[in-house]
Amino acid sequence: MAPPIKLSIPGDPKYLGLIRKVLQELLDSHEVPADTARRLILCVDEACANVIKHGYDGPCDEPIEATFTIEGDDFKVQIRDYGKQCDTSQIKPRRLDDIKPGGLGTHFMNEIMDEVSYCTNRAKGTLLTMMKKLKTELTSAHDKDKG
Repeated sequence: MAPPIKLSIPGDPKYLGLIRKVLQELLDSHEVPADTARRLILCVDEACANVIKHGYDGPCDEPIEATFTIEGDDFKVQIRDYGKQCDTSQIKPRRLDDIKPGGLGTHFMNEIMDEVSYCTNRAKGTLLTMMKKLKTELTSAHDKDKG
């Protein structure tokens, strides 16, 4: 097993490119197909953007910590913040027929990842864990519900 890759960036959108680049390099080094890599990077980017917008109420110097692990065919990412704890009962994507910018991050995360969980059992902040089997077909949330 390769050691986890850990990054800590300030909670500011201008640093999100660092997380995307490191994750791209990691996925490339494990020969993850380009389409799968693109989708995983989208999920991580959306999750970090949500931390900035909802957990930190905008750009700040508080950290976003991302840990990436690839073990066999399992990809796991953990994103830790120290902002407002999210109310997990309120986390839901907007309706897809409600055409407007934004609000689709959680939709993408739930559609692309095999598992998405939030832990708020801490003094402050949230730990988001997302997992994906790298060798499985990419499916839609609709297909997951049937299976």
